[in-house]
Amino acid sequence: MTGNPVKSCRMARPFLLMLLFLSLLVGCISAPLSPPVEASFTPSQPVHPSASPALVRPVRTPTALPTPSQSVQEPTAPPVLPASPSPQRSFQGPDEVICPILLYHRITIPADGSEYYVTPDEFRAQMYALKEWGYTPIRPSDPVRAITQGAELPLRPVIISFDDGDETVYTTAYPVMRELGFIGVNYLVANYVNTPGYMTTAQLQELASAGWEVGSHSVSHADLTQAPDVQFQVIQSRKTLETMLGVPVQTFAYPYGQANERILRTVSKHYHAAMGLGSSTTQRRQNLYYLWRRPVKLGWDVNTFGSFLPWNTPPVPSQP
Repeated sequence: MTGNPVKSCRMARPFLLMLLFLSLLVGCISAPLSPPVEASFTPSQPVHPSASPALVRPVRTPTALPTPSQSVQEPTAPPVLPASPSPQRSFQGPDEVICPILLYHRITIPADGSEYYVTPDEFRAQMYALKEWGYTPIRPSDPVRAITQGAELPLRPVIISFDDGDETVYTTAYPVMRELGFIGVNYLVANYVNTPGYMTTAQLQELASAGWEVGSHSVSHADLTQAPDVQFQVIQSRKTLETMLGVPVQTFAYPYGQANERILRTVSKHYHAAMGLGSSTTQRRQNLYYLWRRPVKLGWDVNTFGSFLPWNTPPVPSQP
């Protein structure tokens, strides 16, 4: 006896639907999950000196740079200068180096209370405190070599830098530092040299002969983030100063501490390192073209001055 085919199909339909549902369920469970896609971005905001120094972030140093087209001799290695005097030395680097960098402008009594000034008494007290606390002033080329290659540095190194080339650096700061056997570095605005209120070529050459280093602070102290002639400000300042003074110019200081990716990229093609602003005393390869540098402000007593330094007590004498 033959069954009813229509009735058989109706009876089989639920069974087929159940098989289809089970096969889909098994497929969903066994299907692999795709990994999430992570968003990424590269910040390129400018560095502003008005921000708290502790919050200033260095722009990442580029690793691959095009060959510059300007006719200027490119740096190949930090210049080998006579070793800075130091009773004891230790090996630092490569990469991380502990070295506070101090920034001064004018050493005189201000008429308007500007914090770009430090009085002669304040400066003398600070220099003598550095001496008591065992600091040895060094040139920027010293920590640059330690950061890039590893090198011996004094146990308590410090860089004493002066921006703009004000004449009080020669008339007031230099005599105090000479008493203590200290050296410094002048970051010069090329157009300011030999003008009223600023140091002369002869004065700067005397400082260089005494062991001071010379760096560039641009041609005209323009805000490079707004200047249309960044290449000229960066390159011509070096050429002018080297011709004028007859000394190598291997580091740069950004006017107002302002820089961005484009400016750092330009500077990195023509200098071994550059000075920015910041509160850290640990310098690294990551911020080689924005080394942390703390401005010393008007009215700081020795205790305030020492509070920003990694060592502010006399060193313990080493055992024989």
